[in-house]
Amino acid sequence: MSAIQFNPGGFRFFFQKWKKEFFPPKLLDKYLFREFFKIFIGTVILLTGIMLLSLINDNMRNFTTTKAPRYHVALFLVYSLPRIISTTVVSMSLMFSICFTVGQFSVNKELVSMMAAGVSFFRIVAPLILFGILMWIVMLLGTELIVRPVNKLAKIEHDLLTEGMGTLANSVYQFHVKGKEGFYYLYFYDPDKDEINGGFNYIRLRPDGSPETVISSLKAKYNYETKIWKMKRVEEWHFDNDLKLSSQESFLEKDYELPEDPNYFKIPTGSVEEMNLFQLREEEKRRIQKGLSYGDVLTEKHSVFALPMMTIIVTLIGTIAGYFTKKTAGVASLGITIGIVLIYYIFNSAGKSLGENGVIPPSVGVWATPGLFMGLCFWMFRRMNL
Repeated sequence: MSAIQFNPGGFRFFFQKWKKEFFPPKLLDKYLFREFFKIFIGTVILLTGIMLLSLINDNMRNFTTTKAPRYHVALFLVYSLPRIISTTVVSMSLMFSICFTVGQFSVNKELVSMMAAGVSFFRIVAPLILFGILMWIVMLLGTELIVRPVNKLAKIEHDLLTEGMGTLANSVYQFHVKGKEGFYYLYFYDPDKDEINGGFNYIRLRPDGSPETVISSLKAKYNYETKIWKMKRVEEWHFDNDLKLSSQESFLEKDYELPEDPNYFKIPTGSVEEMNLFQLREEEKRRIQKGLSYGDVLTEKHSVFALPMMTIIVTLIGTIAGYFTKKTAGVASLGITIGIVLIYYIFNSAGKSLGENGVIPPSVGVWATPGLFMGLCFWMFRRMNL
């Protein structure tokens, strides 16, 4: 049996055919794209301004009562812009502008004239679809290289603005974590003082996984010079191989040499939305090592590629919706855009939540909504013979 050989001639023919079709751009392509792009840019600017005003309103109390220098307010808003644009503005602007442009052409009977001249609907909107695909690539790279790093800077600025306002989210938490020789349960950890209050519990395990010693203290502080944990009001239980309590002791204060120091309990990385793909992989390894749940990490890894796909989906839906617009294009386009984007985000948020909590595989939770909408788009194109 002869081996199947790759035929570069077929690929070359396909590429040359598309190049001849679209380069240089035809008069029709330039006319349609020019009308669309003007509306797209205007909508991006308008929606960005609206979302920015909403962000200011949500944080007005922090802005007016903060003790930080006022320029941090401006920095927080600037660093928040990439996230606003990437998550909401681009997709809504893309769908509205495409739906409005195609709708205007449909209402004014320009589409009928083009199709009567022998140009298929798919060929008419091809430049818009190619732009949607290009935006998927731009959003994918932009999110990885710009948005996620800037999200971290926005979080730093937000922490500076809320410092001293009683927000203890970064200091107080209940934390279960796996160590090298056992498990820890911390109640109140202050990273500034490297001090644990309210409860420090440690279960040392034998090689077979059975508990050997349980240490419970009210307060614990680490000395970096001696590498010793100084604990106060300590209860200590020892178990034999049959898991029976062999001894119990109490101490007002006692020193312990444990395998982990306070750095092990710190959260070195912020939200998964602030991590790029490589950092997400490292975070996954870190959580597996410490015995922590990592469903949100797996979900975010898939979202890196799935979330930008909304640009392609809204492009396809916008072209179809615009074709069937019979009334005022602006009103119809706005209503369709709000409805589709709202439904998409509801489905997508529900799928991600189910994936993060292990109800369904993270990949299914993330890709179910894009897959459903993409399937619907292709079905509509084939069913309606556009």
